[in-house]
Amino acid sequence: MSKKLNNDPIVVALEPNEEGKHVFAAASRIAASQHRTLHPINVVRPAITIYADLNFSPLTETALDWQRELLREDRAYLERISEMAADHIANLTVIEGNPIYEISNVIEKNSASLAVMGVHNRKGFKRLLGSTTHGVLNSTDCDLLAVHPDGKSDEHLRVLIAVDTSDLLDQVVTKAARYCKNAERIDVISVVVPLTHVFPSPEAAIGLQPSFAVLTDDIKQHTNTKIAEAVDAAGLSNYTIDIRMGDPRDEIVAAAKENKTDLIVMGSSNRGAINRLLVGSTARGVLDHTPCDVLVCRDHQ
Repeated sequence: MSKKLNNDPIVVALEPNEEGKHVFAAASRIAASQHRTLHPINVVRPAITIYADLNFSPLTETALDWQRELLREDRAYLERISEMAADHIANLTVIEGNPIYEISNVIEKNSASLAVMGVHNRKGFKRLLGSTTHGVLNSTDCDLLAVHPDGKSDEHLRVLIAVDTSDLLDQVVTKAARYCKNAERIDVISVVVPLTHVFPSPEAAIGLQPSFAVLTDDIKQHTNTKIAEAVDAAGLSNYTIDIRMGDPRDEIVAAAKENKTDLIVMGSSNRGAINRLLVGSTARGVLDHTPCDVLVCRDHQ
């Protein structure tokens, strides 16, 4: 007897290519493990926005036919890659418009708490494509799983949980636990920014170096204790805690590469206009340089 699906769908943004297959496979696995439905969406940009410098007026009908054919071809392709998930294909939306707006709109309409998208952080033009992922994060309050083109869509066996001691700590580790059920390795990392980097006057800080060293040790110990309590409360075991000094983005990405991580789980506050606009420089930096999938957890249950 199949388990009842819960009423919290996962919105998955797809492109009609091999990476779209990869993203759908990752989303399907999560939907199955968490007993959730999928709402796949593919957004086709209007031709006039891609070729804005061309005059389409003499070819209006031809342009419309071309656009309609793109929509038909995309739907047919996505239906083929989704044929093993008949329960979800009925929810497929193929639409013309702005990807950030349309994806965010589907998330809002379905009250979805998780979206799954591809992340393109390679080089050149492919890096620019990643702006859609950032745009959706900036426009919504939902968690977002960014699927790396070179990541593992079948299973996350090595999970890196990046946290600090903020209010998001408990939420991040609780959500991370859902993705660690089959993990063979769980690393928890917290990065402490050196006090000398945040002190307003480098010259004035020189005489305080000994005090900074003592205070830094206290911060590390407090951080380790608080994180261990939260991770234990989330039911995780056989984990390691790594407290590092430096730039959070650089250290998180470095740790993921060192540990051959399959999934990074991290938080990003969405409180206030500035946080909504910027998402959080650490989350953005990790998404731009990550070697693997990244789950960005937002400030909600």
